Amino acid sequence: MQKKGIVKNVQSTGTWDGKFGTMYKFEVTIGDDTGEYSSKSKDQTKFVIGQEAEYTFTDGNYPKIKPVFTQSFGGGFNKSENPERQKMIVKQSSLKVAVDLCIANKKTDLNSVFELADKVVAWVMDDNAGQPVDDGYTSVKKQSVTPLQQRDETAIDKYHSDDLPF
Repeated sequence: MQKKGIVKNVQSTGTWDGKFGTMYKFEVTIGDDTGEYSSKSKDQTKFVIGQEAEYTFTDGNYPKIKPVFTQSFGGGFNKSENPERQKMIVKQSSLKVAVDLCIANKKTDLNSVFELADKVVAWVMDDNAGQPVDDGYTSVKKQSVTPLQQRDETAIDKYHSDDLPF
């Protein structure tokens, strides 16, 4: 059963040898629960007297107390993370994009690369997603697409034919 409580007592009660080496036993009292906790460390830090702890308690002939491990799975932006670190990540990826774009446009001088990388960083960090950016290298022309019904019927039939090539 998972619980929370203030650690009242922690007392070393010896050692035992297991498949992970020497384990140190502790008798831990949290709230009304008292049980055994085994640690790989002689100076365990999971349960500190006077501090609140989240734990699981297994009752029985030999009651056990184990700390609850909270695990972060990432994938999202952590607000407590250093924003400068985030900016450095953006700068690295923007520099790679700038290098690729400059090489494709046969502009291989470092100033062109850095100018373009700075523009990409500014665009990303200012949350301008969806806004056009003048990069000085590319231009996008809107192409008109004719509806499917107005296209060449023979070309359409070519792709919908039951006459398989194999």
